[in-house]
Amino acid sequence: MMKKALEKLGIRPSTELLGVDIGTTSIKVCVLNKTKDGLYLQKYAKRSYDKDLLHDGTIVDGPYVGSELKRLLREEGISVNKAATALSSYTVITKRVTMPLLDEETLGKSIGLEVESVIPYPLRDIYYNYYVMGTEEDKEAMMSLLIVAAKKEIVDAYMNVFRLAGLNLLIVDVDIFAVTNLIERIYGPQQFSVVAADIGASVTNIAILKNETIEFTREILIGGKSLTNEIAKAHKVSQEEAEEQKLNADNGVGEVFDDFVGNVSSEMNKTVNFYMATKPRETVGKIYLTGGSSLIPGLKERIESETGIEVAFLDPSTCLQQNGKSARLGEEDQAFAPVALYLSSRVSDLES
Repeated sequence: MMKKALEKLGIRPSTELLGVDIGTTSIKVCVLNKTKDGLYLQKYAKRSYDKDLLHDGTIVDGPYVGSELKRLLREEGISVNKAATALSSYTVITKRVTMPLLDEETLGKSIGLEVESVIPYPLRDIYYNYYVMGTEEDKEAMMSLLIVAAKKEIVDAYMNVFRLAGLNLLIVDVDIFAVTNLIERIYGPQQFSVVAADIGASVTNIAILKNETIEFTREILIGGKSLTNEIAKAHKVSQEEAEEQKLNADNGVGEVFDDFVGNVSSEMNKTVNFYMATKPRETVGKIYLTGGSSLIPGLKERIESETGIEVAFLDPSTCLQQNGKSARLGEEDQAFAPVALYLSSRVSDLES
């Protein structure tokens, strides 16, 4: 309805939104073009850095990150100024609550009291949002809500970065939600639960989905940067050389390499087992891997062996249309791009 109203006024809805994924050691940007036929990849770019951009999910040096983002966009010839980004799930508090069934207006007026009861910070110190997940199966007079909150100082730091980069930040999401929503968009509801694992530089984010519902989330403080540091220390090489040895699984890094792969796969198995213990009637049928560190050789196979569950890499390009003019993601880009790509796909939300 809003789209038709805008068209009558001669205002054309946005067809492009810049998705920006700021990680611990990299910035990924993506621009999709929305047409009546679907989404096309217009631009994807990534820059890596030796210094940390985030610490525990928070911006370390806002002016530096802002200037680097601005420089990346200039070098890539990206002029889209409407943007979406995602917070690290490590910095976000999510609570699933049950409330009496209320209409939208009444819920909007009373939700603050519910947030105060489940979030351990004063309302004045946080930004929050909520999503109505539906009615309870065994209690029709009750509804289930997902409350998401983040401290204002963390969100404001992101907003400042985008101002410095000359961008208008319109959407703030959460990284693991972006990954799970992309999985849902590509594969649709499945008959079994699925695991999404985003293995990044400093944190491994895990979410377990059943149909459209996130049943369980976990953050593990294990990421590929720790392996790079161990290789650099053990073999007295630079970070760049250590990164190359890591991704190529050079013979000389065997012990620290095996320790990392074993730790990640073990934690994945513990997560699945815990979920299955709390949901004995459910079956986990698939694990989807993404994130730069998911590319570490042998990790996929080790997780599959440890859990006994089929493991696949998430390919975000599956949800895109292709023509002669559209860009394409490289094989390595498929692991880094999902969050930025999904954020750009939220251009549709600007029309509502």
